[in-house]
Amino acid sequence: MRVLRPAPPRAWRLRQKVSPRRGLALVAGCVVALAGCEQGPAAPSRVEFDPSAVESALATLDSVLDTPTMQSLTALSPQLLVAATPPAPPVAPSVACSAPARAAGREHVAGSPATSLIADSLFRRVIVYDTAARAYRVGPDSGGPAGGIRFVLYPVGSNGLPTMPLSSDGWLDLIDQSAGGVLQLHTQVSSGTTVMGDYLVGLSGTQAADTAYLAGTVTDGTHALAFRDSTARAPVAGTVAIQVAVSAHVVDSLGGFKLDMLAWRTTFDPFDYDDTLDITVTGPAQTIRLVGAISTYCLLPTTDLRVAVNGADYGRITSGGANAYVTLLGGQSAPSDEAQALLAVKAGQRKLFGWLGALFAPARALLP
Repeated sequence: MRVLRPAPPRAWRLRQKVSPRRGLALVAGCVVALAGCEQGPAAPSRVEFDPSAVESALATLDSVLDTPTMQSLTALSPQLLVAATPPAPPVAPSVACSAPARAAGREHVAGSPATSLIADSLFRRVIVYDTAARAYRVGPDSGGPAGGIRFVLYPVGSNGLPTMPLSSDGWLDLIDQSAGGVLQLHTQVSSGTTVMGDYLVGLSGTQAADTAYLAGTVTDGTHALAFRDSTARAPVAGTVAIQVAVSAHVVDSLGGFKLDMLAWRTTFDPFDYDDTLDITVTGPAQTIRLVGAISTYCLLPTTDLRVAVNGADYGRITSGGANAYVTLLGGQSAPSDEAQALLAVKAGQRKLFGWLGALFAPARALLP
């Protein structure tokens, strides 16, 4: 008698139809597929650059801008005017930051157009610091430049005022070359027999709103920086803010670097301001560019800058509180030496912006 055996389960029969070689191939295919799912897209390749070259360029910039005479000029520039009364004291940070920033309501009154910047009666006069009034005054000396005036410069303390006892570390000559309705000064910064800065300042408008250009050289005795700069300054309608637009180009005489800066700063008070900037540092072998914005409230900046190296995206500079961070495109932290170099570019931009403003300030104060 024939015994009928039950048929094997369908799943078993299917397994029987798969050859060992084909089974291995299927397993291998599954492993590859799973591996691909786990890896995801490849991480972007990192753009590298030479941070030492960037820091060398910025060291040159610092060397020229940080001579004692230039430091005095930068610190004292808000004081360099012939005033009947001393300048108003700065607002304390606690007061400025407790008041609503970016408020509206301040009005600016424009003066009448000027045909010259310095009165003839002031020619050759030397303007010195009056410690009692804490302001510059016309002194008894008439040994200043023909056709202009001379401000004596002094070492400055942490309070932003000349240190006592007074001792000069240089002077600033402003020589009026206005003609035909064009306002222009020939400006020289000197220390002893050395001319540290020699440049032209051209202006139009009033202290409330003006346009200006700046062109010349500054030196530390080894490097000379040739620069040109143009600015536009005007109140922001409906607010207390002033906006300054700057376009600057700086070149190292020894060919180490050139620097280009476009910057727009909207200032609400000494402690609150917004910057939009585009700065490029170009060396013999590489170009570093930072583009973005920095918003500062109560002197604490919020930074968002994109970084490119030789035209390729590198990463970003962002800030949290008082600290700034440099991250690569993939989100990981940049190598410490590269991060330090990029943060130095950011700091250098701020320093250059302030220094150019200091070169303009004494001339701007002569506008009506």
